[in-house]
Amino acid sequence: MKSVCRNVTFQITNACNLQCSYCYEHHKSTEKMTLETGKKIVDYLLDLYEKNDSDFINQNTRAVVLDFIGGEPLLEAPLIEKICDYWFAECWRRKIPLAPFTRISFATNGQLWFSPEAQSLFAKYHELMSVTVSIDGVQELHDMYRLDEAGKGSFSRAWAAFQDGKKYGWYGSKMTFVPGSFKYIADSIKMMLNEGCESISCNYAYEPVYEPRNGRTLYDQLKSVSDYIVEKRLDVVLTILDSALGGKSKDDKNFCGGTGSMLCFAPDGSAYPCVRYAPISVGTEKANKVRFGSVYDGLYATENQRQAKADLDAITRTSQSPQECLDCPVSAGCGWCSGLNYELFGTANKRFTGICWAHKARVLASAYYHNRRYIEIGDCLPIKAELPELDALTILPSWEYDEFLEIEKKALAKFADAVGIS
Repeated sequence: MKSVCRNVTFQITNACNLQCSYCYEHHKSTEKMTLETGKKIVDYLLDLYEKNDSDFINQNTRAVVLDFIGGEPLLEAPLIEKICDYWFAECWRRKIPLAPFTRISFATNGQLWFSPEAQSLFAKYHELMSVTVSIDGVQELHDMYRLDEAGKGSFSRAWAAFQDGKKYGWYGSKMTFVPGSFKYIADSIKMMLNEGCESISCNYAYEPVYEPRNGRTLYDQLKSVSDYIVEKRLDVVLTILDSALGGKSKDDKNFCGGTGSMLCFAPDGSAYPCVRYAPISVGTEKANKVRFGSVYDGLYATENQRQAKADLDAITRTSQSPQECLDCPVSAGCGWCSGLNYELFGTANKRFTGICWAHKARVLASAYYHNRRYIEIGDCLPIKAELPELDALTILPSWEYDEFLEIEKKALAKFADAVGIS
């Protein structure tokens, strides 16, 4: 029973104080978790550890991440604090050795950052917390998509929250892009880098259908970011330029963890594969079909619940992907959301492929970045992009693709010389 680190999601509220236009949570409400339910979830998890008969949490588990989401989690900051209090107290009381290896995580829109309740939570647990403030980018972009309940932009409060978080060492940020925001990517990422951001989780949303013209914009924007990072010799983690992008997928694993490995507990204590399957996202009727049970009546207690889990466990890259994806020479790193698949098709075992051209543009941009970085700094490895020329020229004009190939050729030649390949 392999279980080294587990992420457990407490979906503590269905409410949010923003109305982000791209949000996948289509069924928000005033429902929130009670402290009783939060304690029941903690008891359930620690019982699993003691019984040692579960592949989710058992005595091979070395670390646990308590992930609190909403809606907006800081609407329930006192509840987060009390659940964490109970978790640590019970770990010590039961002599379960997870307390020193527990981390508390959430992303917030920052609107309630300076409330007394949020500040109390930070004061008590900041050394154990990983907190990111969602900032989509420059104010014009952020305020275009992330509006408060009065229809006004939320940038100023989010920005103040990010600045305050630096005193705890929280320099990370979460950025979400859609086709309409691609033209702001370079300015947005540079803004965060100039603020000392060491890690930026920036990805495009899975829901839209991206076209080659979106890929062109994405590549040019990421090329500008790449040049900036290399010229300033910055050491940063930028997920959108991950070096693992591209190449042929080498295994048949289901990329998405939203099939039960990110167990999500809804406000009423019901368990779902992840929040994308919960009622807040897909509605009650669809959610009930993939509900794993609850901490009140047991998980996987009925045949339907066990079958739902088995069906998700059986999903592979091959089973859900069309042939064009299986044949794609740059399939590695091309992701999908199982919950979105379920919402669109009524089954998680069918892949939505709307991100195709965005992914191909990222493959090109990542190769450009790492090749230029290797040439000028030398602290990474070069990348040979395997994207077919026809696809590349669908995204880029010929002159820009020629420039890309020249940099790739130079990087690979330098590497060959370094390792003695003639």
